[in-house]
Order: sequence, then C-alpha cells, then structure tokens
Amino acid sequence: MPPPIPPRWDPTPSTGSGWQPFFSPDMTPTPTYTTLMNDIFSYLDPQNTGTLLPETFSRFLDDMGYLPHENAWKSGLTATFNQSAASNADKTLKNAFDLFAIDHQLLQRAQGPHVDPTGLTQTLQGVLGGAFSSMGRQAAPPMPAITRKGFVDITVIEVLSDPSREWANFSRMLRKYNLPRYIGWGDLPRSVIPAVADQAMLNRVAGVTAFAKQKGEAELEAARAQAAIQARGNQAAIDLISDTRYEYRYV
Repeated sequence: MPPPIPPRWDPTPSTGSGWQPFFSPDMTPTPTYTTLMNDIFSYLDPQNTGTLLPETFSRFLDDMGYLPHENAWKSGLTATFNQSAASNADKTLKNAFDLFAIDHQLLQRAQGPHVDPTGLTQTLQGVLGGAFSSMGRQAAPPMPAITRKGFVDITVIEVLSDPSREWANFSRMLRKYNLPRYIGWGDLPRSVIPAVADQAMLNRVAGVTAFAKQKGEAELEAARAQAAIQARGNQAAIDLISDTRYEYRYV
C-alpha cells in the first residue's frame, strides 16, 4: 500500500522577513533554516510526492556546486556485468543514507533490458545459450528516495562540517533557484552560518567514515571471493560444452 500523500508545504512568508541565524547555540537548526530547506524541497518536488528521486537529489548537489566524486549517486553511476549504471548508483546512495541514518523511502526503479558494458554477457550467451539465463544477473536494488526530514538532516551534516564552503554553496543555489519567499532579502550573509565547523559533527562524520571504510574492505573481500567462485562455475559450464577456455583473474 503506497504511503499517504504528505501535506503540502506552506510557501507563504512567515512572520518577519530577512536572514536570521541558521543554527541555535547548541547547533540545532532554527526555523529559518528548516523553512529554507522545506522551500528548497518543495521547489525540487513540484508534484508534492514527499520524496526526491536519486536523480533529483543528485541535481540538487550539482546546483550546490558539489564535484562528481562528492555526489554519492553520480559517483556510483557505472554499469557492470550484472547491474545497470542506475542500479549501482542507487545502491551507492542507499549505503550513504544508511550510514548517516538519513530518512528515505525505497521505491522500485523501472528499467529496460540490461546492457553489459564488459562484453562478458555476450560471450557467455554465445557459449551457453539458454542456460545462461539463470547465471550471473542480480535483481536490481531498491531506489532510495530521500524524504523532507532526510533532506533537512543531510544538509545539516554538510553545513556543520564545512560552514564556509556551504555558505558559498547556498549562495550559489539561492541565486539559481530564485525562491519567491526570499526575493528582496539580498545576498545570504556569512554570519547566518556558524563561523567554524561543529566539533561534535566532525567527530560523527569521522566515526561514520571509519566504519564505512572497515565495512567496505570486508565487502570487497567477500565480493572477490564470490567473483572467484562465480568465475570457476562459469568456466566449468563452458568446459562441459566447448573446447574454448577462458581464464578469469581477480586481483
């Protein structure tokens, strides 16, 4: 059963106008900040679905000035033997959301036939024929769609981790989006964002990064073992029906 349609964010100006601090002394976001982020979310979600698809969230990061390697979805956008580029990117983004406990919903991505960029599929199909259909291809992972809450939370992490950079990013984005509520407010003052990074947030990011590195190394070893087993199985199947031999190396 699909989730209920969320109430539409009210775009009418709040009491008072003009830029106010984004964070309280204890580094919790103020109404000024949450209102701004909800306005941005509504701008990116004109149909009021309550979530942003990975492509939309990725475009927001582009608009903020993030480089491709800083954009989790874009950095994972590479097709492999058994997954499309979008599926791999969805998995990368979901991992990032999970690591930082970012609220999101899992949706099913509509995809066409997979095109294997490695050429291995074509080779095995030529040798194995119909028997290949049960080998290798994995089901597409779910597509992570960030919610309003998740959107606010993930931007807080970024702002408190690198305030000066995010002030420049927000200034760039606000000029591009030209949101109605903020017309006439002028440029975003540097003073609305903390002068220096929040140490508690830096500690949190460092801890998550260390955990992700450890987890990634373990998953890499498991993937290498699985790939080696799969390669041996593929080789055995080929040897049964053909004199052609292929050697797979995993390093």
